[in-house]
Amino acid sequence: MKNQNYLGVLGHVAIDTICLVRRFPSPNTCEAVIDRRVEFGGTGANLAVYAASLGIKTALCSFVGEDFPEDYMQWLKSKKIDLSDLVVIKNGRTPSIIMVSDDSHQQIGYVDQGAMVEQDKMPLPEHTIMSSEVLHIGTGRPGYALQVCRQAKARGKKIGFDPAQEIHYVYSAKQFSDVFSMTDMFFCNESELKVALSYLDLKKSADLLEHVEMLIMTLGKLGSRIMTKRGESIDIPPCKPKKVVDTTGAGDAYRAGFYAGLSRGLDLEKCGALASSAASFAVESFGGQTNPPSWDDVKERAFHDSSA
Repeated sequence: MKNQNYLGVLGHVAIDTICLVRRFPSPNTCEAVIDRRVEFGGTGANLAVYAASLGIKTALCSFVGEDFPEDYMQWLKSKKIDLSDLVVIKNGRTPSIIMVSDDSHQQIGYVDQGAMVEQDKMPLPEHTIMSSEVLHIGTGRPGYALQVCRQAKARGKKIGFDPAQEIHYVYSAKQFSDVFSMTDMFFCNESELKVALSYLDLKKSADLLEHVEMLIMTLGKLGSRIMTKRGESIDIPPCKPKKVVDTTGAGDAYRAGFYAGLSRGLDLEKCGALASSAASFAVESFGGQTNPPSWDDVKERAFHDSSA
């Protein structure tokens, strides 16, 4: 079967409630909410929306409940995302997330898995696996992720692994190791990197390259770093946004920018610059899907021209 899509995304489609506070409260105390918004979210949907906006043919695999808002479905359709494997579960509940950010843009999240908690019992997304060149394994149940990886590798697909915050509380060391062993590209931030190293009993980030082809790490205000099994280590400077409103979805936008460059055959330094640029748009507004830029927008901010 010829690939219809470049990217197949597995991850949450959720409703985000985003709250801003000046500081996180201590246990048994309260803190005033400065602002509160309800937005379309979920790591899978955030990435898919940004990727599609950047011109990547994208499929999205996830599970939602019968309460899934019709306007959210129409939004995803308007981005021309392949929704063949977005499944509505009868009597199920759409995942929801409460994200609380403080003055320094640190975040604490509370996740209601909803229909995704039963993901291990669901059929594999054959269409997404077969139709996509790259499978991005994001948040979700580890057993399901492993089954998808096995099917994808058997069909010669590339796999990006990005458990995000779920590496801390959903994955065990064995589950992480099993999925990681099937991975070509591993995405993480600094705290997730520490957990990955501890799960694999490794000492430093370069040790991960004994098992994967590429490591893509976001480093907050320091930018990001791309390392490869070939010995490359490329430091990517941060791309300055016009303003910082909310960091929800910035990591998902970063991954979309990276894939946008990779899908066009650009070198890793340019892929990293595009990723940083895409992330800078995400932080300029509330929510993970409210400010998706075009390919030209991202190129302009990344390179200050459109020559890429």
